[in-house]
Amino acid sequence: MNRGCLSPASRIRIAADVHRHSTSDDDSGCVLEEYSWVPSGIKPDMVHMYFACLPEDKIPYVNSVGEKWRTRQLQYQLPPQDSDPRYCGKLSAEEETELTHFEAERKKDCLGRGVIKQLPYDSKRRHCHQVCQKKTFCQHNDIYMR
Repeated sequence: MNRGCLSPASRIRIAADVHRHSTSDDDSGCVLEEYSWVPSGIKPDMVHMYFACLPEDKIPYVNSVGEKWRTRQLQYQLPPQDSDPRYCGKLSAEEETELTHFEAERKKDCLGRGVIKQLPYDSKRRHCHQVCQKKTFCQHNDIYMR
């Protein structure tokens, strides 16, 4: 059965299974200790539902292949030489100023964070096949990302 067609009760069970089968050996129950990163602004049960939508090798459990994958993705998307002159070799004073200005503008205009919200249950399966524009909603497995 497809995750997009599951009832809310089934999705909660999936989230509970993800938690039960975690690779974390800390039984504190704190969701922040199980993962190396969690989306900001959502409750712990929603964190489990969010990660249940990802392939197992992309879930950022602490010390897992998913954590390493996320680190590689961040380094690819935000390479250090794009924000820190120390990683650029020899730059002139003018080039350092330009890099500093570029980094400030990028942080201001381009480094927003997505917002995760749960969709109301809908028995119809829908897919988004469009590239999302800034401040628009995209649907993926019954979770909105803005």
